[in-house]
Amino acid sequence: MKSFAEIQLPALSRPSSLRQVFLLNVGFFGGHLLLTVFAALIFSHSLAGHFWPIWPAAGITAYGLLVWGPRVIPGLLIASLLGGHFFIDLHWGINIWFACSEIMGSWLGSLLLRRFCPGWAGLQTVRHSIAYLLLFAGIPSLFTAGLTGAGGWLFTKATGNIPHLILFWTMAKAAAIINISTLFLLFFHGKPAQKTYLDKRFLLLGTGTLGAIILLFFQTYPSGNLAVGAVFLLILPFLWMLANYPARLVYPLAAIGFLLALVGTSMGYGPYEHSHNLYPETLAQMVGILLESIGLIAAAMMYERNHAATALETANRELEQRVFARSQDLQIRNRELQIRDAFLQSVTEVNRLFAAIEPLELSLILVRFCEILVTRMHLAAAWIGVVDEHTGQINIPAKAGELATPLSKIQLFCWATAEHTQSPSGRAITENRTLLFGARDPLFEPWQDLIKTHRMGGSIYTPFVWPDGRRGVIALYRFDDSVFPNAIVELLERLSEDLTAFLRQRKVAQQLDDARILQKTMLISGDIALQAREAPQMLQQICEELIHSGLFNAAFIIRPDEHGVFQALALAGHHVEWILQRRWSIHPDEVPDGQSLTSQAWRKREKLIVQDYLRALGPETDWYAEASQNQWRSVATFPVYHRQECWAMLNVIGPRPDLFNQEITEVLQQIALLVGHALDEIHLKSELLEERQRQSHLARHDALTGLANRRGFTEFLHPAMARARRNNRLLAVAMLDLDDFKPVNDQYGHATGDLLLQEVAARLSQALRQSDHLARLGGDEFVLVWDNLQNRDQIPPILTKIEKTLAEPYFLGGLPGIHVGISAGLTFYPHTENDQSDADLLLRQADHALYQAKQHKARRNQFWSLFAEAQNNEHIRIQTLLHEGQMVLQYQPVLDLRQERIVGVEALARLNNKAEAISPGDFLPYLEPEDQWRLTELVLNQIAGDWQAWKEAGIDLWISLNILPGSLISSVTLERLQNLLDGCAIPPQSLILEILESEELRSLESSAESIRSLQKQGYRIGLDDVGAGYASLLYLKELPVDEIKIDQAFVRNLGENPNDLHFLRAILDIGISQNVEIIVEGVENQSILNVLRLMQAPMLQGYAVARPMWASELPAWLSSNTQAMNANHEIKFDLLQLYAEVIDYQKTITNLLTSNPDWFLQLSPWSSCHCPIQQRLKQLNAMDLSDLEKAHRDYHAILEALVPTLESGSVVDIYPLQRQGEAVLQQITLAMRLQPRN
Repeated sequence: MKSFAEIQLPALSRPSSLRQVFLLNVGFFGGHLLLTVFAALIFSHSLAGHFWPIWPAAGITAYGLLVWGPRVIPGLLIASLLGGHFFIDLHWGINIWFACSEIMGSWLGSLLLRRFCPGWAGLQTVRHSIAYLLLFAGIPSLFTAGLTGAGGWLFTKATGNIPHLILFWTMAKAAAIINISTLFLLFFHGKPAQKTYLDKRFLLLGTGTLGAIILLFFQTYPSGNLAVGAVFLLILPFLWMLANYPARLVYPLAAIGFLLALVGTSMGYGPYEHSHNLYPETLAQMVGILLESIGLIAAAMMYERNHAATALETANRELEQRVFARSQDLQIRNRELQIRDAFLQSVTEVNRLFAAIEPLELSLILVRFCEILVTRMHLAAAWIGVVDEHTGQINIPAKAGELATPLSKIQLFCWATAEHTQSPSGRAITENRTLLFGARDPLFEPWQDLIKTHRMGGSIYTPFVWPDGRRGVIALYRFDDSVFPNAIVELLERLSEDLTAFLRQRKVAQQLDDARILQKTMLISGDIALQAREAPQMLQQICEELIHSGLFNAAFIIRPDEHGVFQALALAGHHVEWILQRRWSIHPDEVPDGQSLTSQAWRKREKLIVQDYLRALGPETDWYAEASQNQWRSVATFPVYHRQECWAMLNVIGPRPDLFNQEITEVLQQIALLVGHALDEIHLKSELLEERQRQSHLARHDALTGLANRRGFTEFLHPAMARARRNNRLLAVAMLDLDDFKPVNDQYGHATGDLLLQEVAARLSQALRQSDHLARLGGDEFVLVWDNLQNRDQIPPILTKIEKTLAEPYFLGGLPGIHVGISAGLTFYPHTENDQSDADLLLRQADHALYQAKQHKARRNQFWSLFAEAQNNEHIRIQTLLHEGQMVLQYQPVLDLRQERIVGVEALARLNNKAEAISPGDFLPYLEPEDQWRLTELVLNQIAGDWQAWKEAGIDLWISLNILPGSLISSVTLERLQNLLDGCAIPPQSLILEILESEELRSLESSAESIRSLQKQGYRIGLDDVGAGYASLLYLKELPVDEIKIDQAFVRNLGENPNDLHFLRAILDIGISQNVEIIVEGVENQSILNVLRLMQAPMLQGYAVARPMWASELPAWLSSNTQAMNANHEIKFDLLQLYAEVIDYQKTITNLLTSNPDWFLQLSPWSSCHCPIQQRLKQLNAMDLSDLEKAHRDYHAILEALVPTLESGSVVDIYPLQRQGEAVLQQITLAMRLQPRN
């Protein structure tokens, strides 16, 4: 069965242009007229009359409406009207009716077929054939015939022939569709399944069949003949032809036969000429339509049967092919699964290798990796390669397999050059993808001999990247002609990813281990730096610790000398001494010594790192051989900053490339910083030690003569007395005073007086032994101490020598010789076996003896007086005065600067001998303990009366008095003191009990308990003469006192020794921090008062405030003094005040720099317009202070130089600033000494 062609109908919604629609209508118009004319010619003798010729044109109408829809109605309608009018001569009304009926019926058939069989595609199936015959041909033909009959009746009113005509028209319309429409569809819209061929059999059979039709339908037959049955036999040849030839050949032949049969019938011939019930043409058409319908359905059935058989045969063949292909695929898959299974086993074993707890060398792991692949997958070889990016050669660090050794002898290259071809592994690397090759691939042409000799088969290569960024490749080889399946590609790529991840993790783990080791080294280095006392030892220990870390094989610290040549400060490691054999220079013009890595880093002041030192050097470099031999593979150098300047370079050398990752680099930078900080710390400690020693020396020595001052003398005297007691030896103390010193000052000036004092100090030092001690207490008073004496007779010869030495004239500054006399008071310790004198008492004894020597200067036979000789007489006199009640009190007011008023007075005891009042310093040494209790009782009784009188006069002041230090050391003495206080009619809140420094206070715990007991009752406790004794600060810390009095020795001589202002400032700060009141004694003049006001001292006492006065004088003095304080007095600014302001100013600057640099930058104190000292210097413009002004400008210059460092957030070094600040103070001191004194 050759089948009908598939028919594809166009969609009715397909858009068409106006031109296309016009051309379609013209075409159908012409076709319709031609068929009408053709039918009119060949059926002119039709028995059906003028109604017969309408049927052939109905076929083209049905075809046009089915394919093109309403768009062709105009052409068809016009053609039908013209044909009916001109060629058939129909009445105009009937003509219009017939034309419209024809178009409506055809349009109905098109709608029915498209609606109920939307997938209609020709006559290839029984279903589509029946739908075509029924929906497109049968129903529309009957509809058209019915409308035509109705129109004939309407227009002719004839009813006799209407049923016959309707049947005739139905058959005619159906025949036109089955023949004419079908032929148009086949030829214009059919898609033949194969080419159409005409052969002799078809021509002979077709000719014979048409001849039979002509013979059958073009002769007459008698009534009742058998020809009617013979007509049905004509279907047989057509069925045979449909079974063997395409429908495009057979169907036109059947249509021609149908046309011949109708022509013969219409002419009155054929088997149906005797039909009386139906028109012969009607009967002929019915038979023809029946035979054609049977043929069409039969052909469709044959097509479906043959199509099913063909499909089954095709399916069988395809099934056989699929089964064969599946079998082949299963075999391939089986082999691939075997390879895949072996590969997966290899991957599992490789992962176990990667995850092994015991770490192996990387080279061993890579070799084991290759061995696992070869063993598990039965490979000829496996190797891992790495590309040398400079030469392009692929090096093989790990290999395994029978073919591995021969392959490793071949030079493989990543890219092609003029001398070498690109290897297959190189192509995989450059294309960055996995590649499979057979042994006969053109790329293997250079190695065909090797392939044949060792039976090498297929190979596979997959690229990967080493952790250091170098490109690598994994290569696998099989034996013989075996190739790797494609499925192995993905697995090998995953394996390469596993290898890459393992290498990366191993590198990270190694880096972390290195960082941990180095951090531990840094911690050890930190301990070394903290404990270091000397820089060379610290530098060497840090280099050794870097070597002990195991990360480096050389570490050294070098620094350029004055010629710019690096010298080693510390070095450690393997063959590191070779570094000293070369001359490494910092000068770039010295080649090659000035081009080293360290030289470049020194010039750039930054770190430099070379991860592959040998490659960077190159074999042609002078020291390449030494570096290669010593395994110096990576090098780093870091600047070491000391005192904010690049001071040296820390160099470390590693045994492997790419050692210096970010973590190691950061730790080494920290170590370099640590070395710099350690150097700074060592330097600072050294300078602080020097400064501490200098300050200690200044605090304990006189600035003018260089001798010990009162503090230094006191610190020496106390242990000297202890040694004397311990060694059972004598100690002598002499207080020496110049008799004629004031006239020298008055006549020649204070500068000459200072020179005289310096010369006296020098002569005294020469006259004493090295073990003796000499001090200057102030003014022209000197103290001499002889230690370790066996008897008193050793002293007179020494004093005689001193007298002769000092009696020589003094030639000072070109002046004539100056002569001065001397007086001295001498005392020994111990006087008796149980002598309990302390240092203060011993000094008072010597002072008293000096007083006696001066009193009897006119009638003495020696310049010195011994305390022991005058003691008895004076003791009797003092005892008599005390017991006769000749004790009187004077009161010295205390000024509170915060309130600018007098807040209290100090009670000063005097013994009145009518000629003069004896001060405590002169009578206290002669009082026994019981006498001292008597004195305390007398003082309390008198101040009770005086305070009561003031109270009645409206004066509310507190009174301070001295109490015995021994009264606090036990409960017995405290009770006795308490009884005396209870008998005094003064509220405890108005009494301040002042304690003198004494050895009796050394039992701090019991003394503190006694003080707290008194404080609970409301008494305030003060510590008198702080700074004069050896334990002032200790007492201040341990004893819960309410106030302290700074000894007048630190205030009275401020004009001569302004350096004591530092001590005053320290005591004031300590007092504020301890929350105790501070009274400064010895304020003898207005200049000192102004200074203390500037320093914000809370309370002052001294002649500048008021001299001691009797109780009766106090009310009047208070009244007049209040008016004086309320008046405005111009205060003259002097150098001493400037000294105090500079101390506070420099202290403020230092605090800002160290504690709040942001405020420092905002206040910009480096600007002279913001400097209060600058303004003060302008007030002193009458003096020549050029050196001081220069020193102060230099101080500001250093301040301004610190600004960039502060703005960058770095730590500033304030030591140069402090040194310059001291220079400013020294210039002030020098200016003070050059100024004439009042």
